[in-house]
Amino acid sequence: MGARSSNPLEAAGPTCEPIKIGVLHSLTGTMSISEISVKDATLLAVEEINAAGGVLGRPLEAVIADGASDLQTFAQKAKQLLQESQVAVVFGCWTSASRKAVLPAFEHGNGLLFYPVQYEGLEQCPNIFYTGAAPNQQIVPGVNYLLAQGKRKIFLLGSDYIFPRTANLIVKAQLAALGGELAGEVYLPLGSREVDEAIAHILAVKPDAILNTLNGDSNVAFFHQLREAGLKPEDLPVMSVSVAEEEIRAIGPSNIAGHWVVWNYFQTVDTAENQKFVKDYKARYGENRVTDDPIEAAYLGVYLWKEAVEKAGSIDVIKVRAAAKNIEFAAPSGMVKIDAQTQHTWKTVRIGQVRSDGQIEEIWNSGAPVQPDPFLKSYPWAAALSPKQISVGTRASLLGLFVIMVLITWMAVGVGWMGSLEMKNSLLAIQATSAPGGAVEATMAVLAEQTMAVASRTQSWLVGALVLSSIAGIVACVSVSAIIRNLGLLRETAQLIASGDLTARSPVVSNDAIGVLSSTLNTMAQQISSLLKGLEVRQRQLEERSSELEVAKNAAEAANRAKSTFLANMTHELRTPLNAIIGYSELLQEEALELGEEEFVMDLASINMAGKQLLNIISDILDISKIEAGKMTLFLETVDVLNLVDQVVTTVQPLMAKNGNTLSVNCDRDIGTIHADSAKLRQALLNLASNAAKFTDRGKITLNVWKEEWEVLPVENSEDLSDIGSEFHRYSIVFQVTDTGIGMTDDQISRLFGAFSQADDSTTRRYGGTGLGLTISRKFCQMMGGDITVESEFDCGSTFTIRLPMAIKIEKEAEGDRAPEETAQQEVRSQTLELPDAATVLVIDDDPDSRDLIARCLSKQGFRVLSSASGEEGLKLAKESLPDAITLDVMMPSMDGWAVLSALKADPDLANIPVIMLTFLDDQNHGLELGAAEYLRKPLDYKRFADLLSKYQRPQK
Repeated sequence: MGARSSNPLEAAGPTCEPIKIGVLHSLTGTMSISEISVKDATLLAVEEINAAGGVLGRPLEAVIADGASDLQTFAQKAKQLLQESQVAVVFGCWTSASRKAVLPAFEHGNGLLFYPVQYEGLEQCPNIFYTGAAPNQQIVPGVNYLLAQGKRKIFLLGSDYIFPRTANLIVKAQLAALGGELAGEVYLPLGSREVDEAIAHILAVKPDAILNTLNGDSNVAFFHQLREAGLKPEDLPVMSVSVAEEEIRAIGPSNIAGHWVVWNYFQTVDTAENQKFVKDYKARYGENRVTDDPIEAAYLGVYLWKEAVEKAGSIDVIKVRAAAKNIEFAAPSGMVKIDAQTQHTWKTVRIGQVRSDGQIEEIWNSGAPVQPDPFLKSYPWAAALSPKQISVGTRASLLGLFVIMVLITWMAVGVGWMGSLEMKNSLLAIQATSAPGGAVEATMAVLAEQTMAVASRTQSWLVGALVLSSIAGIVACVSVSAIIRNLGLLRETAQLIASGDLTARSPVVSNDAIGVLSSTLNTMAQQISSLLKGLEVRQRQLEERSSELEVAKNAAEAANRAKSTFLANMTHELRTPLNAIIGYSELLQEEALELGEEEFVMDLASINMAGKQLLNIISDILDISKIEAGKMTLFLETVDVLNLVDQVVTTVQPLMAKNGNTLSVNCDRDIGTIHADSAKLRQALLNLASNAAKFTDRGKITLNVWKEEWEVLPVENSEDLSDIGSEFHRYSIVFQVTDTGIGMTDDQISRLFGAFSQADDSTTRRYGGTGLGLTISRKFCQMMGGDITVESEFDCGSTFTIRLPMAIKIEKEAEGDRAPEETAQQEVRSQTLELPDAATVLVIDDDPDSRDLIARCLSKQGFRVLSSASGEEGLKLAKESLPDAITLDVMMPSMDGWAVLSALKADPDLANIPVIMLTFLDDQNHGLELGAAEYLRKPLDYKRFADLLSKYQRPQK
């Protein structure tokens, strides 16, 4: 959003050129919850000033810019306001990050910014006037109040940007110095509503109070979920430094009532200036609006600038800055003054408790305006927070001591040297006097007296040097003793911390380097203790989460088992009557033809086809469920490709004729064999061919089959082929189905292989189907080391291609160390089945329709049929009659087919009787391993089943 101009009032008339002022706040984004009202307060002051005649007789024109809660946008808009709009001053910013983002623009452009929000301190810029609180006017007294209330264990929660992190550095140093304890420290992204982990951390460490430096929408989510967690203000009070009346409206008074806030102004402040301010603000913006500390700070900032400009008689930045020193203003919060040294504001500190009506009741105040101390110079424990201001005393004392010692040494040497020279001169004079022709004895006496005087003077100098050196030694001893004592205390604290006692604290007795080191060590120990506690909390949370995941895993496994059991039972219950419908409809068709009732044949055929379609749907649902559960297995065998293709063509031919399509097949008769799961490969080919027939009307469908060299991918196979891999080149067989049907778009192709998906909803309604066929077919091909690909053009047709390796090589076989039983597991062959003529067949099946159908079919082929409805009765009847063959269902109550088969093979009298498994289950290998002669899937083609048994009949001898 670009800058826009608005002139709230033009009371001064059109003849005076207005003074442009910038208003830079977030009108959109996460910080707009707070900053829009601050912008409104600024404009209210502008309107009032214009109504009173303006500034220097000129009206103010506000140029409003939206920082959009984005740092780069703030920097860009600040530059535009200064360079393009050429404003005289800018009132704006909320977060410290936004203030620092615009700072270079004001420094380079010599602009002036009035910043209305409390901040972390440790800053002083000649281009900024700070009308919000410095740390000693909000954060420090807020923590002191908590400690005075017995809240020693403090949890720090803040947004992840400059102000909360720097403010919490101050708090941690303060806690370390005053005996508080850091319970924990968590930061959330600015505006984040994900507060669950933070509240879980708070619940785990159980602090006495929370110091909250969250900003923006995060406060709304935090206080709402804090209340939902059952944490009441009387049990766990929260002291907020960025939540005022405007934020309370957004949070909801019921969610924050009872908690504490620390500011310099509340709407409930009882002054005449505040009553007028609140009345004017509500009259301008609505009775439902509220005032708060940043709103009042923005409002008074405009008036402070006005008074500075009028005092300077100019809007020149340098003159305004000089004139602003010590300016006072009767603000709604009370008398405020711009500090001449720091350009911060003297302000009264207030602590309040949120009421249920959204207002704040004052419970403590400082009594008088507090001088701003942005660098916390008056607090020894804060020395480490501003390194540029520390360690001068220590360096000065040690340097002074060194200089004194050097001077004393030089003095002693100088005195000794001067004395020795004078004595030398005196002795030379004595020598000259004692020589022949020398002076008389009186002269000797004078020289001796002079020599004594020199010696006495030298002694006096030496005594003076001794006294001075003694004094210096005492001073040095005291200084060194103090340093050694402080270093000793520091060393003892460090040793205690190193031994694991993180509660140890080093006394901070000065602002020198040792004091800074002590304060830093205390803060470090407190931080380490907090981090270790945080790690313990995280460890407990991880353990709890692991337990929850373990429970969830067990529940999921139980649900999966229940689902598998349900699907198995459901499909059995559905397939059983469908099996009867399909079987009886086939038998009735034969009987209708025999009786000449041909008019019933088509109806019976329709019933038969509908039953098979429903059965296919049930089978597809079961297959996709087994695939998703990883329980689908392969039954590999050598398959003649040409025969397989012939079977597929025979099956789909009626579907081709239904829509008037022609089918063309191109397959080399010598193409050979493929080692694969024949049932699954046949199912995939049938799916592609039937889809082509369904989506093509009076068109041409081509099935091409050929052999090509291809690098086989590793196989995702069954339980018996889990160790199979293919790392070598091998020929593959390609099956390609091409049609001239409706085709597909790129978007439809991208969704084609998803479960329950077809081209689109309209396709599903027009052509039918569940959308599972292609998904299952592709999974089958991938399990066999291949894949299905598709090429299509809308309204022109599609080509589906299956590529499968001709053989799957097992790594252990290649190495020559595969066990015989493992090889047998890969491909289990059925036993040779030979039956005598007029053989007796025992049918064991709990479904009476299945028994009846099998008996009627076999009886027509000359077999003698016995039947049993349960496994126990079947075993008894088998022992009594010793049948030539047994047909056995798997899913039966009480004793299932696997148990019956095992019992048959364990009985020497019954072990050699061939058993034919007739079931819905897809578990051929298991049946053959237990000794079954054949494994056939229901629904049976009963005529073909009878023909199969007839084929094995031999004349009795």
